[in-house]
Amino acid sequence: MSAYIPGYVFLLFSLLIGLGSRSAAQELSPRFEFGHIQEQDRLSSSKIHYLLHDKDGYLWIATNTGLNRFDGTHFVQFRHQRNNPHSLLNNQVYALCEDHQGRIWAAFENGVSRYDKATGLFEHITTVRNKALGICKNIRCDRAGNIWFTSRNLGLFGYTTQTGVVQYYPAYSSDSTGGVRTLPNGFVEDPYRAGFWMAEAHGLRYFDTVRRQFTTHSNNPRHSPVLNPNDVSALAVDGNNLLIADHTDSCIVVYDLRSQQILKRIRPETAQDRARFFVATIFVDRRHNLWVSTWGAKTFYIDSKTDRVTPLGHAKSQPASLGGDFILSGWQQSDGTVWLGTANGLAYTNPERTLYDVYDLEALFPALTDERGIISFAEDADGSWWLGTSIRGLLHYVPATNRLDVYPLPDKTSQYPWGMLVVGIEQRKNELLIGTGRAVYRFNTLTHQFKTLELPPAAKLVELRTFRLVGNQYWAFGDGKQAFAYDLARQEWKTYPIRSTSTDPRFLVRQTLLDRRGNLWLDIFPEGFARFSQQRKEFIVTDTHQADYENTINSLTEDRDGSFLMATDMSGLVTYDPVRGQDIIRAENDAMTLSQSTAARPDRFGNTWVANQNLMSVIKAGEKQQVLNFRLPINEYTTVYSTWLFPMRNGHLLSAQKGHLVEFKPENLRPVRRPEPVLLNRLRLNDTTLMLHGRMSPIRLKSDDNSFMIEFSMLAVSVNQQYRYKLEGYDDDWKESGNQTNAVYTKLPGGDYIFRVEAIAGDLKSRETTLRIHVDTAFYNTRWFKALLIAISLVLLYSLYRYRLRQSARLHHFQIQMTRLERDKAEIQYHNLINHLNPHFLFNSLTSLNSLILTKPKEASTFLRKLSVIYRYILQNKDSELVSLEAELAFAQNYIDLQSTRFGDGLRISIDVTPDSLTRKIVPVTLQNLLENAIKHNIVSDDCPLTILIYAKNDTLFVQNSLQRKSFVETSNKQGLNSLKSLYRYLSSREVSVDETATEFRVSVPLL
Repeated sequence: MSAYIPGYVFLLFSLLIGLGSRSAAQELSPRFEFGHIQEQDRLSSSKIHYLLHDKDGYLWIATNTGLNRFDGTHFVQFRHQRNNPHSLLNNQVYALCEDHQGRIWAAFENGVSRYDKATGLFEHITTVRNKALGICKNIRCDRAGNIWFTSRNLGLFGYTTQTGVVQYYPAYSSDSTGGVRTLPNGFVEDPYRAGFWMAEAHGLRYFDTVRRQFTTHSNNPRHSPVLNPNDVSALAVDGNNLLIADHTDSCIVVYDLRSQQILKRIRPETAQDRARFFVATIFVDRRHNLWVSTWGAKTFYIDSKTDRVTPLGHAKSQPASLGGDFILSGWQQSDGTVWLGTANGLAYTNPERTLYDVYDLEALFPALTDERGIISFAEDADGSWWLGTSIRGLLHYVPATNRLDVYPLPDKTSQYPWGMLVVGIEQRKNELLIGTGRAVYRFNTLTHQFKTLELPPAAKLVELRTFRLVGNQYWAFGDGKQAFAYDLARQEWKTYPIRSTSTDPRFLVRQTLLDRRGNLWLDIFPEGFARFSQQRKEFIVTDTHQADYENTINSLTEDRDGSFLMATDMSGLVTYDPVRGQDIIRAENDAMTLSQSTAARPDRFGNTWVANQNLMSVIKAGEKQQVLNFRLPINEYTTVYSTWLFPMRNGHLLSAQKGHLVEFKPENLRPVRRPEPVLLNRLRLNDTTLMLHGRMSPIRLKSDDNSFMIEFSMLAVSVNQQYRYKLEGYDDDWKESGNQTNAVYTKLPGGDYIFRVEAIAGDLKSRETTLRIHVDTAFYNTRWFKALLIAISLVLLYSLYRYRLRQSARLHHFQIQMTRLERDKAEIQYHNLINHLNPHFLFNSLTSLNSLILTKPKEASTFLRKLSVIYRYILQNKDSELVSLEAELAFAQNYIDLQSTRFGDGLRISIDVTPDSLTRKIVPVTLQNLLENAIKHNIVSDDCPLTILIYAKNDTLFVQNSLQRKSFVETSNKQGLNSLKSLYRYLSSREVSVDETATEFRVSVPLL
């Protein structure tokens, strides 16, 4: 425990040893630090009447202006609504209880109500037998599940849950009104018998719920010692004991319900407190300590071990005090946290797991505040502490008894009557080695005598600044380049050089460190670090790199990784690896509220504690390092001091805070039990909010309610927990939310989901809390709609396919018809050409034949025979689309012979076709037309013979002639080649092509 108790101080001069000693002592009183939740935190009212922790884990808070449900972060408020008969009966809520079905019952100014979590509705009872209930301030659910409540000036009422009937039980059979004044917190159930104890101004009463009878001091067949006419103002049950607030005797009576004997009476120590001991509330924690409040606005804490009654009030200057002068209700969590409903909101504290204890030496020795206060520390084997101060000498403090002794140093002066600054204290058996700026003293802890240790001449020339005990050697360092070591066994000084090349006149040794390997290190300004070499017997500078932070190093320790841990003004927390020679400015600086660091030290769990006056930061060990920031409720009025952190034998850390000492308990940072399950508070939609509770059936949401936020939290203030959640069916993995207590989802597709959330505190994890959520699928996303849509699409596609198929067929038919028409047209044109050419050819042939008959009768016969062959070929193939190239060449040869007869040497035609091409097909009379076309358009004479070459190559027949155009061509309609091209366009993918140069004309006909 810690204390802030003012004490008396007396001065004792020791005549035997000639040294002054100042002693002060007071009994250490319990001290608690409270956190607060008030109206600014969305509590409906700061005046709290009752606290109820329900089976689902929520905290229900009855206040002066409504009912609240609290999950640790979020409040749900219930208020009276004039136009809603199922809202809260009245905003003045006095008491609460929960029945076996999980319904919440509340007592009001004008009756009682019950709240059904499933329906979210309140049902009210305001009259019994046509009589108004009036003010009801107590309500209880008994072990059988029935509800009992009291009404001021009427008496006791019982509600049977099976029948729903309310029965009235007057205190006196002859008194129809009851005449009982039952105060709040004056109605408790007997833990062994079926009955209730009632506090009343005319004495304690007991009501037997089976026999339906009252027992009072006037009707006391068992002669119970507690049934007397004394005014009883409050009751509480503590295990087997009934606690009775006896206003008449100004005490709390502890009554054993089994033995029916009074065990003891607890009274305040002072007459003033006893005079105001009109108890309104008794709350019992699980260690049987009592938290008591009186109607005179006085609050007390009663220790179960000593029965000491300690005032416990609110101080405006201390934000961590109770917060209010009046308590009406209390509740304790499974982790030990005590929740108190006060007249100024919720107050909570955990006396079982305090993070630190504060020792107020300033109250025992006010002169400590004159300067920097306590600056050095050594722990005695007997558990007491030796403390060095800036100008107030040597202190000896016994925390168990809160006793403080002050010993002036031998160098005291009229200006400094307690001596100069005590830089360092080291203890060796029953002796303290005390280092100051100009001297070293040996102090016997048994005789309390000082002895000055003579310094070597060189040490007298410097200002000594730091000291270190290493084995039998006591080291002293200052602002010179020499180190001094006193051998305690040989009782002699040795001097060792510090090999520094610095010429800075400000040279000094600021800090020392003994690492885990036994190496002695120095922090030297302005060069860096130096290590003592056992071989060379000197300090060797190992690091001359000077970062900006090195000008402001305030403390030097070693962490569990072997790195140097430094608190600096410039860069906060810095680590230095002496092996690699690398320094790191810690990233956690950004998460700390400290702008500067004056002390840093690791604890046995690997956490790092950092201090700057009354601001503290703790970097928790682990992969995901968390930072806990808090402010100590001390020294709010000054900043003229430095903070120190010292290790203690019990694994704790002691911080010197001017006139206070703070003992930190790192083990209380670690959760000792698995976190409670996370509470689900509300599911918020765009236009409404669904209240959640522990036994929730699956939530069904409409398709347009697919965007929502889920609030969750854990009712835990003594644990720094982190949250993570997952919506199964949507999230692939868990989402880490840290301290955030809500999850937001937007535009979820329809389906079934499971929301999972859990809390993590250190290495421990809570059980999962789950909520099933069904989101209706929009009709356009349902299976039947999609199936219908697919079916309609298939029908449409099929119909479109059939339509396109019919259209394609019609188009194909039209194309075929068009092709046939085009083909017929081409054939007709071709045949017309042939028919047109036949008379012309016949006229020329007959003219030639007539000439032959006159000149060459024999040749005329041959000419006539070939002419007849030509016409026979035309008549035979006039209906044929194609003929073989061999037949066409034979026909063409007859035609060539006739033309040769006509033109003689003026026409030269050669044929070069390979045998493998003779089987290929060609349109009939093609060669005749091409040959005639060449003869028609070119000059044919002996002087200018026309050369025609017919050859086949690459499945193509070429007809090539020398180009010697006539100036005028008779009977030329220029349709011959075009008709041939059109006809071949329907017979082949390859076209008839014409190539013309200045000297040649060539037609290419594809062979089919």
